[in-house]
Amino acid sequence: MEQKKLEVKCLCKNFNDNPVLQEIDFHVDANEFVAVMGQSGCGKSTLLYCVSGMDRPTSGEIRFDGCEMLGLSDKEMEKLRLQHMGFIFQKANFLKNLSIADNIVFPAFQLGGRNRTEIRREAEQMMDRLGIIFVADHDIRQVSGGQLQRAAICRAMINHPDILFGDEPTGALNSSTTQEVMDIVSEINREGTTVLFVTHDAKVAARADRIIYLEDGRIKDELRIGKYKDSDRWERERKMQGWLGKMKF
Repeated sequence: MEQKKLEVKCLCKNFNDNPVLQEIDFHVDANEFVAVMGQSGCGKSTLLYCVSGMDRPTSGEIRFDGCEMLGLSDKEMEKLRLQHMGFIFQKANFLKNLSIADNIVFPAFQLGGRNRTEIRREAEQMMDRLGIIFVADHDIRQVSGGQLQRAAICRAMINHPDILFGDEPTGALNSSTTQEVMDIVSEINREGTTVLFVTHDAKVAARADRIIYLEDGRIKDELRIGKYKDSDRWERERKMQGWLGKMKF
């Protein structure tokens, strides 16, 4: 039986008594790549924030590696996120007074338990791998959007997370940079990191093993297309477009 990395049961979230998420049930298996899609306002980002512990749902259950997250204190939740979760957002949210490299190592310094010299060496190796080592000492205002998002991936992976969350991580990028970033994310997933992304981009979602479609705060349908391969890229995107047409997306 496949190990469940994340299990969500009967999840509900209200804002001012208005339901945003209603009785959400789904799971993400270890090493799986799942994308969540839907029209603007359907609850995609709210769902991601709830299941990653950045927001508290109104009711329901969320289990991460068997741990009931809703029973954790805020401090325990923060430690869980630092130790086991990585995050990429549409806007990198880097600290403006720190260099690119210092922003990347910051979560590892927060977590502690490792030698700082080793952390910096690992960050340099990651930046070199992602082709941004030459901007390590740059200010965040001195780099392109694509470079900044590559740096965000480095920051998200610095603590070796079990799961990588993304909230429209390519929303501000052009098509060629989006493809480059998703090549990196696909490689990270192949190497064993579970991925859960929220996206409006069908080409991004086509990288996932499975796509969940939200409508009015509920899961309407899901599509399984298996592990991504460059050779079947166009067929996956064609299948995605046909399915999204049925969803009236």
